[in-house]
Amino acid sequence: MRHIPRFVGAGLCLIGVMHAAAAEDNGIVGQFAAKTYEVSVDPALPFQRSDVGIDASRVYSLPELIDLAQRNNPTTRIAWEQARQAAFAVGLVEATYLPQLSAQVLAGFQHTPMPVPKAIDPKGNMMANSTEVVPALAVEWLLFDFGQRDALAEAAKHMATAATVGFTGTHQKLIFEVAKAYFALDAERAQLRVAESALKSALVLQDAAEAKNARGLATVTEVATAQRGTAKARFDIEQAKAVDNDAYHALLEAMGLTPTLKMTIAPSFGRALPTHLADDVDSLIQRALVRRPDIVAALAKLRASDAGVRAAEASYYPKIGLAATAGENIATLGVNPSSFGGTGTPHTSVNEPMAGIMLKFSVPLYDGGLRGKTESIARSMRVEAEEALSKAQDEAVRQVARAYDTLKSTLAQYDAARAFVAAADKETESSLEAYRHGVGTLIVAATADTERTQAQSAQARAYANVLTAAAALAFTTGELTSSDILENQH
Repeated sequence: MRHIPRFVGAGLCLIGVMHAAAAEDNGIVGQFAAKTYEVSVDPALPFQRSDVGIDASRVYSLPELIDLAQRNNPTTRIAWEQARQAAFAVGLVEATYLPQLSAQVLAGFQHTPMPVPKAIDPKGNMMANSTEVVPALAVEWLLFDFGQRDALAEAAKHMATAATVGFTGTHQKLIFEVAKAYFALDAERAQLRVAESALKSALVLQDAAEAKNARGLATVTEVATAQRGTAKARFDIEQAKAVDNDAYHALLEAMGLTPTLKMTIAPSFGRALPTHLADDVDSLIQRALVRRPDIVAALAKLRASDAGVRAAEASYYPKIGLAATAGENIATLGVNPSSFGGTGTPHTSVNEPMAGIMLKFSVPLYDGGLRGKTESIARSMRVEAEEALSKAQDEAVRQVARAYDTLKSTLAQYDAARAFVAAADKETESSLEAYRHGVGTLIVAATADTERTQAQSAQARAYANVLTAAAALAFTTGELTSSDILENQH
């Protein structure tokens, strides 16, 4: 721990005392002491528990577990909706190529004073009251915009591609997470089997010690040592059960299922392990750079950002469009009766159709820097997308190389563990037989049995590590494309 200067520590203590005193003076301490940190119960709080049909008599294999996860994990449904939203965004841009038709109604009353010659009215003005209702159909059609809509449509299509690829990547990640949790569970269950086997061996050793003690060939200490080994083996079993339970819940969590489900999981024991790697690491890296969903999605986003820059540049150019209306003018007009020498004029009315068509040409001149800022944002997003693609490529290279080396290492560890188990089995059998015949010691036999347990545990973990590393290599290269590939990759 780094040494704190004495004056700094004294200052911190003083600050703490001052804050405590201030809190006490303001009644804060008493206020917080009287509170209970509980959340009020809301019975209307919604909670939807997915109803997953689990067959209690069925033993679920890894592909079946992956299938359940893909159908029930919220992550895949979220990714699917995001892909749909991106597809809808393409439709939004494509809709701008079509005419926009709208129904409009303009209605109102207007009171208007108007000047007139004093020869007509001595006051020199008259009042006109008018009411008007104009129902109309209006059409607006953008004909030419220097490629802005084309660029926006291209950007939307690339973003839709990125979202679709992201959905695929989400599935690949889910397959890997479920497989990793499955192999971890199988490794812990293998540890439980090793612990149960160790208990049987401890009981055999205890029986041998007790039998020798009954014949006066073993001491009480030897019997107690053997009994201690049996007790420890029972403790190891209970500990292995607890770890197994945690691994089971981790698998359900990876699948997105409720933790109260009870399923029977098929073991992975018996899967053939590769004896060597068919491809070199450079070939795997090259395949990853063209297949990984994150890289493909990053490239699509880069292309979308290029199109976004073109759309921002096109906003500086004119736009040419067509505007047309067709409607009915329903109106009345009345002049103040006090005008025209008090005789007034009668109300006049009109109810006639109206129509018009115009070519619209607009060019932006000044917008307070809006287009400039938009273009700057687009160019910044382009640089960001380029860096994101570079980052994804670098990560792919590192991850594939690491996964490749990990798989090679775990294969070597498994081969070494198998040899370890074979030697430990031979040593345990010979030392137990020697102890039974009085030419060996209990310590040697117990030590050999412990070594065998460790060897079996190491082999079980190495086996699961190979399967996990193989799945990781397939995932990092973008080849973990279905639930069945883990069954066939070896």
